[in-house]
Amino acid sequence: MPPVKILVVDDEIELQRLIRQRFRKRIQAQELDFLFALNGVEALRLLQETAQINHAPVDIVLTDLNMPQMDGLTFINRLSEIDETLKAVVISAYADITKIREAMNQGAFDFLTKPIDFQDLEITLQKTLETVRQARARQQQIQETQAALFKIAYCDPLTGLSNRARFIQQIGQLLQPQPSVAKSAAPAPGCAVLFIDLDRFKRVNDSLGSAIGDLLLQQVAARLQACLLAADPIAQAARLGSDEFAILMPRASEGDAIELAQRVQQQMTQPFTLEGLEIFSQASIGITLAGSNGLRPEDLLRDADVAMRTAKAQGMGHYAVFDPRMQLQLRESLLLETDLRWAIDRAELSLHYQPILTATGQLYSFEVLLRWQHSTRGQIAPAQFMPIAEETQLILPVSSWIVETACRQLHLWHQRPAYADLKLNLNFSAVQLQQPQIVEQIREILEATGLEGRYLNIEITENYLLENILARIETLRRLKSLGIQICIDDFGTGYSSLGRLHQFPIDILKIDRSFIHRIDANPGRNIETARMVMTLASSFGMTVIAEGVETAAQLQKLQEIGCNLFQGFLISHPLSGRTASLFMEQRTLEQRNYPL
Repeated sequence: MPPVKILVVDDEIELQRLIRQRFRKRIQAQELDFLFALNGVEALRLLQETAQINHAPVDIVLTDLNMPQMDGLTFINRLSEIDETLKAVVISAYADITKIREAMNQGAFDFLTKPIDFQDLEITLQKTLETVRQARARQQQIQETQAALFKIAYCDPLTGLSNRARFIQQIGQLLQPQPSVAKSAAPAPGCAVLFIDLDRFKRVNDSLGSAIGDLLLQQVAARLQACLLAADPIAQAARLGSDEFAILMPRASEGDAIELAQRVQQQMTQPFTLEGLEIFSQASIGITLAGSNGLRPEDLLRDADVAMRTAKAQGMGHYAVFDPRMQLQLRESLLLETDLRWAIDRAELSLHYQPILTATGQLYSFEVLLRWQHSTRGQIAPAQFMPIAEETQLILPVSSWIVETACRQLHLWHQRPAYADLKLNLNFSAVQLQQPQIVEQIREILEATGLEGRYLNIEITENYLLENILARIETLRRLKSLGIQICIDDFGTGYSSLGRLHQFPIDILKIDRSFIHRIDANPGRNIETARMVMTLASSFGMTVIAEGVETAAQLQKLQEIGCNLFQGFLISHPLSGRTASLFMEQRTLEQRNYPL
């Protein structure tokens, strides 16, 4: 174990001599290593050099308050710039007790008065060191968990390429205006996106099996990487899902993009050898350039997808460059928006409820889910209409209807003695929570329905926490003042800073279903990721819900690591209000755990 590194910041040379004399044996035994600085400026330089060059950070700082060039208070304030886990102990004359108190308020860990009692110093150093080590162990745990979550959230496990979420993030980073670029200028001239779909992949998968299909996808990914290495080393490839891939070219003209598309297609026509079988495939490719129809990452990917479908319609092995006239689907979107505006009045919207159970089989809550049964189109999936609702602000009247309807239903369920403490989980988007009167609106609904806020859990996504942090913390705190609990939904699919998670008033984490599904495929590795999330949640005083539980094996593994709230098809599909009531009656009558 390396020696404990202690930086002493004091302009009294005699103090250096006394410390070296007192700790001589421990220094010789390489248990302690003292560095000395005469003032704060010199100390900051030493800290930076130690952290960046030696990779052996200082553990403890002993600092005086009255020093030339930079006083101790200023120095203490700047310590967090170098290492947030570093702890400072103030050593100063008793006459400086007011400054010592101020230093403690600004983050100093402890203080000693001069002349120093070295026995007291040893005790203080040991206590401070224990605190530093605990903080660094927790920081290491956070970093390891964050790395694991990043890999799961942003890497395709089959091919090792970026996944859709990461690809969209990469486009967004590329499209960010640079400080040196005028506001009127295009943020990223020449950026190109290629959307690649394998022709006949379904036939290969269905006839030869998913194992052969996976091998084909892996070889396709390898060929894409080889194409980029030869043609455009700074381009980035991703697997978007199933047999869909994409390429981002940061600096490319239309001609460059077409040339790469042709190179990819030529590579895809070469035979693939899979477990002794020779298989042929081709690729349909759509191309779009930044600025062709907006500069949002989703716009570029959508336009490239539209172009790919146009190419596919021409037959296998074609490419097409996006043209705005391809956007006939926008007309469909507008029609859907119009119908959504009338959906509430026409009573086409309804609520479904998916149970969340405890490990002992008790009904803890229902997650409230919106359904739209269109009068002529039939059932419309939320993924089709919710983005339109958010973009057009229709989500506001819709969400108000959802909250009021769900609260009235819960109030009725509370009349049953066995379910007097039943809760509801309500999904809220950033658009909803950004409304100035959102807290007051929910308070009014609670009062009108006779319901207490403690029976509501509001679910938000990780991405909500990444912008306007102070304002969003305040909104969440105001919601919590109503008794409402805050839940992060699909935890791990966004990329919140785990190191800052404790700053937010979060009560519940929902482990994303993608973690749960992978437990069956690779129980050892993926259950460890879930275990790390459980450990972090526990350290922050949070509850964990595992969503997407579909098999008894998944349930057993999650119970073994201490998870005690579960949701998924193993328990029940989403239920209408009537069938949810029957579900509750059945559980009451049978007096047994169902299905746990």
